[in-house]
Amino acid sequence: MELERDVAFCLAAADPAAAQALLERPQEALGRLAVFRDLELSGDELRGALVAPFALLGEVRFPFRARFTTRGETAVLEPLDPGADDLAAELSGRARREGSQVCYRARVRLRVRLPEGEKWGGRAFKKMAEAAFARTLERTLADVNRGAHGGLLD
Repeated sequence: MELERDVAFCLAAADPAAAQALLERPQEALGRLAVFRDLELSGDELRGALVAPFALLGEVRFPFRARFTTRGETAVLEPLDPGADDLAAELSGRARREGSQVCYRARVRLRVRLPEGEKWGGRAFKKMAEAAFARTLERTLADVNRGAHGGLLD
C-alpha cells in the first residue's frame, strides 16, 4: 500500500540571511515539523524518518533518504531508493527563499507492506489493517500542512 500527498509550507526566519541559512540546512528546517525525526545531512544526503502515531502500535517510523542540493535561493530534494523495508518514505520537492522565509513544496510518499493472508481471516485482517494505516497516514500528512499554516511556522 502506498500513500502520496503534496505538502506546502513556509518557515519564518529573523531576516533574509537567516532564511538563507535555514534553506541550506534542511535538517533544521524540516525538524520544525513534528512529523520529522532524526534528520541528518551528511554531504548531500538527507536521512530521517517520518513518524506517525498508530493505535496499539505507538509511533511508527517511516525512514527516508533524499539527495539535497542548493543553488542560490533554491534547494531541491530528490528521493533516494528507500530499499526493501516494509515501512518506508520518499521525500521530494523544492524549497525557495522568499525574503525572510523558506517555502517548501514537497511530495511525501509512504509505503507499508503487510504480509499476505493465507486464509480468509488473514486476508480480512490485512484489509482492515490497510484501512487503518491509510486513515492514520492521511491524518499525519494533513498535519504537515496544518502545522505549517496553523501559526507554528508561518
